[in-house]
Amino acid sequence: MWAAQYPAYKVASDHMDVTYLSFWTFVLAAALLLPFLLLERRKKRATHLDGKGIGEFALLGIVGAIPPSVLMAWGIAHSTASNGAILSLTIPVLMVIMAAVMLGEKMTWIRYVSIGMAIVGTIMVSRIKAEAGFFGGGVLAGNGVIFFAGAGAAFYNTYSKKLLARFSELELLVYSDVVAALACAVLSLLGVGRPFYQVGGYPLSAWGAVLILGGFSWGLAMALWMWVLKRLEVSQVSASVYLLSFFGVLLSALTLHEHLTLPQIAGGVFVLLGTFLTSDYEARREARKKLAASPDQPVP
Repeated sequence: MWAAQYPAYKVASDHMDVTYLSFWTFVLAAALLLPFLLLERRKKRATHLDGKGIGEFALLGIVGAIPPSVLMAWGIAHSTASNGAILSLTIPVLMVIMAAVMLGEKMTWIRYVSIGMAIVGTIMVSRIKAEAGFFGGGVLAGNGVIFFAGAGAAFYNTYSKKLLARFSELELLVYSDVVAALACAVLSLLGVGRPFYQVGGYPLSAWGAVLILGGFSWGLAMALWMWVLKRLEVSQVSASVYLLSFFGVLLSALTLHEHLTLPQIAGGVFVLLGTFLTSDYEARREARKKLAASPDQPVP
């Protein structure tokens, strides 16, 4: 469901500006999850939302939710859906780094190497031609924006882990969606794109893509993700993001008939190796250290 966002953003952004597209995506996601939140409220007491909580959700919605939607849509519009799927491999690396900053996990030389590999892989995926220079790649700008969109997604996931200690999964999703929708509405009223209340003039394919984004990628998929995130460590769930690239490239090929080049594939492999270093390899390395200190403990 998450991977469906890549072809969906490509289809919708061909007709809608990114602010308008993101507004309706967040509105649909919040509308889908709101009935389940109300049902949850009937079974248990709602978490008190004080000034601190409002500030936290404002930060989560603006810094965490806006980039993966607005920047992702713009980046894919100026690149390809396949590139967006491949570059999603940087998200687990960024999640590990942010977990070190926000959750107190320490940085290691392996994590620094993985950052470098992720950046190199991003440039390789951009298909830069030697004669065009570093900034001459046809999709470099789009891919750079996709990278920052991934950073926003990584922040959203990591910061959500902190908030899930006090709020339910549905509260977190609905509140952050409302904040993000309001921010997009304000931007559209300030002249950044088409006003959100003008709903005419778009083809059904564009609205179908918005329905997929709001209903599946930002709705049901996020609800499942938050359920898992609340019960597992950030470093554990980050590994599942690997599947985004596989399904994203597959769906892009099936729906948009996009094709990958050898440099793109090589760049994706490079990013994947960097991601592997920060998750599976490092986890096993730490497990071996613990086993050496406590021989009675099994190695995972």
